[in-house]
Amino acid sequence: MMSGHTIECPCGTVLRGIDEDAVVAEAQSHARSVHDMDLSDEQARSMTHPN
Repeated sequence: MMSGHTIECPCGTVLRGIDEDAVVAEAQSHARSVHDMDLSDEQARSMTHPN
């Protein structure tokens, strides 16, 4: 069974990380590069789900 955390962006991109901190960093990078927006730690963590 896969462990870690996932965030599903409203654009359809699924981001995965080995832990919550990793997926939050991925989401923040994705938000900056793809959507030209800043995503706070709080915003990203509220979207995080364990796998």
